[in-house]
Amino acid sequence: MIWAVTIAIIVLLFIYPKQTGILLFVLLFGIGIVALIDYLVSSQKEKEQKLVSVAVSYDPISCSKDSPLFFRIRNGSKKIVNKVSWNIIVTAKGSSSNIVDYESFPNYQGEYSTGPHSEASTPFSTDKILNPGELFSACYKAPLIRGKLSPQNIFWKVSNKYSEFQ
Repeated sequence: MIWAVTIAIIVLLFIYPKQTGILLFVLLFGIGIVALIDYLVSSQKEKEQKLVSVAVSYDPISCSKDSPLFFRIRNGSKKIVNKVSWNIIVTAKGSSSNIVDYESFPNYQGEYSTGPHSEASTPFSTDKILNPGELFSACYKAPLIRGKLSPQNIFWKVSNKYSEFQ
């Protein structure tokens, strides 16, 4: 199909060079404007995503032994947040391999699943509405990890965070 359009444009360039040139310029200029607007909008959305932060710590004292993961969620954006979803990566001291036992999450699709609209790919979430500048804390159950390591030798990190805005 693309070859047919290319041939048609070449033929039109030979028959009506000025008109076809102007038409191509206007068409390419329009496509450029649409691409620029799309880039600016997605860039703004990405900035808003980065302004919502989620931090994790292992804290069975502030939380409980059943739900020892302490999450702090801060809405640093100027928009209201309806929902925040995230994953975690757990590494052993001196290692970079994720040691979360993903089989402990029955519907979880894997460590690098980024599907923000898929509940199965983000085992942690909150639908607490956060106003601009608001801070929210919550305790969650810790996933099972591979191996027997003490909490002092484990590092917890948030990954694949996604926020839904109003």
